[in-house]
Amino acid sequence: MMNVIITDGTEPVHAVLNDTVAAQDFAKRLPFQCSGYDSGIDYCCTAADGRFDPLERQTGWKNGDISLGSGWFALLYGGEEESSAHRDMMIIGHIRDEDLPLVRQMPKKVRLTIRAV
Repeated sequence: MMNVIITDGTEPVHAVLNDTVAAQDFAKRLPFQCSGYDSGIDYCCTAADGRFDPLERQTGWKNGDISLGSGWFALLYGGEEESSAHRDMMIIGHIRDEDLPLVRQMPKKVRLTIRAV
């Protein structure tokens, strides 16, 4: 596992990458930058998938999860209750619970930087 900081230029958001193949591959790209928008349940940014193990995919997410797959990097801050409709999710990490409100306060359009700490 690796601790990371996610920022849009305001308050830093603390998160932890998990031990999936996708998270380990993503860690090699740090510092990572991407731009995206608030969809109402997540911040979605286009991003190349990288290496991953198809057996590590899951259905749905928990609020605070970070995903990377199907061409998207996402900070999933809401929608957990309805997320079971989303299959093949590649979760690479999780935002610290106490920092999740900071994600919800980010502007509609973001330029994110993710770096190791």
